[in-house]
Amino acid sequence: MIIRKGHTAVDRGTEEDEHKYGSRESLLLSEEGGLTQFVAHVETLQPGSRSDRHWHEEEDELLYVLSGEVTVVEEDGPHTLHPGDAACWPAGVANAHQVVNRSGAPCSYLIFGSGAVPDVIHYPEREEVLRAFEDGSWRIERTDGTVVKEGREP
Repeated sequence: MIIRKGHTAVDRGTEEDEHKYGSRESLLLSEEGGLTQFVAHVETLQPGSRSDRHWHEEEDELLYVLSGEVTVVEEDGPHTLHPGDAACWPAGVANAHQVVNRSGAPCSYLIFGSGAVPDVIHYPEREEVLRAFEDGSWRIERTDGTVVKEGREP
């Protein structure tokens, strides 16, 4: 399947996401192409925007910078990446990471993930854990086990 520029669904997140993390957009390439074995998105962050800091127990992730300057914040501190640079996060390694645009121009990167389900995703700054289950259901818990929210993917 060929996916032409401008013919891909664009996810801009919710208004709450934009307020919390800044302006961003994701081109959902793998979903558009009907892929089920991995996830691939092109994400663009506007200046001052960031992703949510997290790490996965079951999902590998790879980030490849396409344009602009990207700051990746990991457990050992910030790292500035430029076009052609990459970052890898193996599943199960507790290296919470976040992508931040500290520059004055938009930055874009390709993000791949294995899309492993079930998965447990840790959000240390929020003190929350997201549990994704094989049947499409999910649950967000505080680190003390208190359930915050539950749902099911459509």
